[in-house]
Amino acid sequence: MADTGFFKGWLGPFKLIRRYTTRKPEQGSAELGRLYEAHNVLTGKPALVVLPGESAPLEPQEEWCGRVRFQALPPFFSLELDKAPPSGRLSQLSGMLRLLATALERLGNEEEARAHLTSPPMGPLESLRHRAGRVWRWTRARRWRTVAACFLLLLSLRLVVHLVEMEVYGMNWDMTPRVVTHGTDVRPEAVPRAPMLANKTAVGHGRIAYPLPATPFSDQAKAPCIPREGEVEINGGCWVELAKRPPCYEVQAEYKGKCYLPVSARSRRREPQSIQR
Repeated sequence: MADTGFFKGWLGPFKLIRRYTTRKPEQGSAELGRLYEAHNVLTGKPALVVLPGESAPLEPQEEWCGRVRFQALPPFFSLELDKAPPSGRLSQLSGMLRLLATALERLGNEEEARAHLTSPPMGPLESLRHRAGRVWRWTRARRWRTVAACFLLLLSLRLVVHLVEMEVYGMNWDMTPRVVTHGTDVRPEAVPRAPMLANKTAVGHGRIAYPLPATPFSDQAKAPCIPREGEVEINGGCWVELAKRPPCYEVQAEYKGKCYLPVSARSRRREPQSIQR
């Protein structure tokens, strides 16, 4: 049938273009089948293709391939076979030739078939245009399936690339910032948070102080400090000296006989910066 194959409208090397109308058979004659205008895509030559119907008097039982030739001067008829079964029957061959001849006699529009059969072979550009049109029609008819297949292919490729990166480079989803020292990937040490920060509006209460740390807390304002706001720089951090003297409260740091609170980095006012031109 013409609908079999990878593309609809193909039958072996023949591209079926359209179906011809045929005259009704005479009383007592069988319906032959469907007659199509076609092109042989291998040679580019025009052709007619008959698909036998269920009531056709004959169906091919063997595969024959040949050419028929008629010449006016000198007059002769020839049948040249390119391929024939070793045990082929001439009755089968003659019956198929008669079926083709009968199909030609029953053409509803002989002029269209004559113009088609007498047209020159299809050139390379014309053949390319027909093939491009065929691919476009197939893609358009299945565009959603094609889009989905392309999307799944891209998604699969991206997943494979990600897995290869994780395998080769040891990549993971850990987004913790790292410090690179001399080409070595080093994680920064965890810096403890201050137990309490001075917001310059309230002072906590407690009983036992903690020693002033050697490095600033993670949420503490760092140097340079703002002396006019009562800030003092000690060990790289900004502190507020309290009037309280030791023993200091538990939320206060004791340092050289004085009590201090760390300055919150959030509470510091940003000083306006001059624009250098």
